[in-house]
Amino acid sequence: MNVNNKKICFVSVDVEDDFSKPSRNLNQRTWEGVKNLDKVLGIFERHNVSANLFITGQTMERFPELVMKWSKDYEIACHSFTHSFWNNLNFKQRQKELRDFAKLYKEILKKSVRGFRAPSHIIDEEGIKLLQDMGFLYDSSIVPHYLFFNKYRGYKKRAPLSPYYPSRANCRKKGNMKILEIPVSGFILGIPLWGSWLKHIPLINYKNLLKVHSPEFLTLSMHSWDVVYFKGKIFKNSATKFQKILEKIILLLEKQNYSFLNGKQILENFKK
Repeated sequence: MNVNNKKICFVSVDVEDDFSKPSRNLNQRTWEGVKNLDKVLGIFERHNVSANLFITGQTMERFPELVMKWSKDYEIACHSFTHSFWNNLNFKQRQKELRDFAKLYKEILKKSVRGFRAPSHIIDEEGIKLLQDMGFLYDSSIVPHYLFFNKYRGYKKRAPLSPYYPSRANCRKKGNMKILEIPVSGFILGIPLWGSWLKHIPLINYKNLLKVHSPEFLTLSMHSWDVVYFKGKIFKNSATKFQKILEKIILLLEKQNYSFLNGKQILENFKK
């Protein structure tokens, strides 16, 4: 998949409360990442990056003005309502998450939501079918490959590394469903371009990875709280460091001839 002979990079931000935990009382949560998201969006703007913002319903409910502002330049999609992991929800609870989000989305943005990403990338065949039946046009939950020595609850076996229409029997295989899957694909060996990894893997390593293999489709994803400053030893100065690394990564991908598309654009180009 390419556009005008360019490789594709799908850039996305999961927008939620800081280190989102559904069990935590809403009044006890912090939202510094959401409030400071413009620090990341400013980088996107400088480099003409079309990105997806996967937003929880609780975030949209709390910051409707920000969501309306962001929607002028970015594709706003669903990240569930409460950020509850779907392996802990039954069918009706999943359905309620989506219905509550879709209703609020339409009230605020005056249109229907197109895309979805499951919290922690936990999705299954029942979930994909539910999304399609409720009118979603694309999903970006499936992690198609991952480091063999590092367990991740969102990785459930291999899948295609570029956008595909999944099978009803196995959402990790190509089929004839109508909803498009935009997988969260990384580099060779499944090394991801995720916010938490960007802070700890030196840029030179990513440069070397691209020399070995630069995939036709790649995703760059992060959380809103990646821009938050933490006083702890692990996260000290992480906000400033993350912004600098993010811009360098985008510059690196530009030099590698990547085009940055959002979910709507990928959906349109895939149909062509």
